[in-house]
Amino acid sequence: MPRILITNDDGISAPGIHALEASLARIGDVYTVAPLYEQSAASRRITLRKPFRYEMHGKNRYAVDGTPADCGMMALTLLLDFKPDLVVSGINNGPNLGENVYYSGTVAGAAEGAKYGIPAIAMSVNQRVDIDYGPAADFAMKIALRTLEHGLPAGIALNVNVPHPSYHGVAITHQSGRLSRNLMIETQDPYGRPYYWMHEEIPVHDAEPGSDYAAVRDGKVSITPLRFDHTAHDLIESLRGFEE
Repeated sequence: MPRILITNDDGISAPGIHALEASLARIGDVYTVAPLYEQSAASRRITLRKPFRYEMHGKNRYAVDGTPADCGMMALTLLLDFKPDLVVSGINNGPNLGENVYYSGTVAGAAEGAKYGIPAIAMSVNQRVDIDYGPAADFAMKIALRTLEHGLPAGIALNVNVPHPSYHGVAITHQSGRLSRNLMIETQDPYGRPYYWMHEEIPVHDAEPGSDYAAVRDGKVSITPLRFDHTAHDLIESLRGFEE
């Protein structure tokens, strides 16, 4: 049986991770190492200036009081005495599309697996409330089976976003270059003091053809292969003058 490491950024108690565990347990031995508390938008932050601990939350389930990246490092260098065959992060409540890939703790959990040369998948569902995780969990099992069979190039993670409540079709996509619009909404607490809440407007109406935004808008599962080398290789030669 393949051995599958599961993590997330919504925390060890999130319903999305329970749905993912139940689905992937049908095809392999599941080991979960996830944050003790929610770490949404933690990106690839790691804990450097304070100690952190882990605790058991059932058989082969570890809760780490750190970030998704901390969880990956703990799992792969301390908690597990083997190299997993696959790392799956999620299922996140809400999409991770376009530039949100850079902020996403869900993607960061998969990135840690890819960093260690393990095939990795980040799973998200395009819904934030009243979520039926069933279709996304079922698709996670299918793509996990295919990835286990065919593998992935070293250093690659698949960023998967599943429409809600259902989907029709699958698209291999690129990361959208459209930027979402972040709005700071001002309101007041019971004492009349202002506070602010971030709201995001996602530009799906004019999403580029072939992009992750466009696929999910059109009801298709988006699968984007991610590489974590951010170098603009096409600009290296044109910038040689800076060396002078």
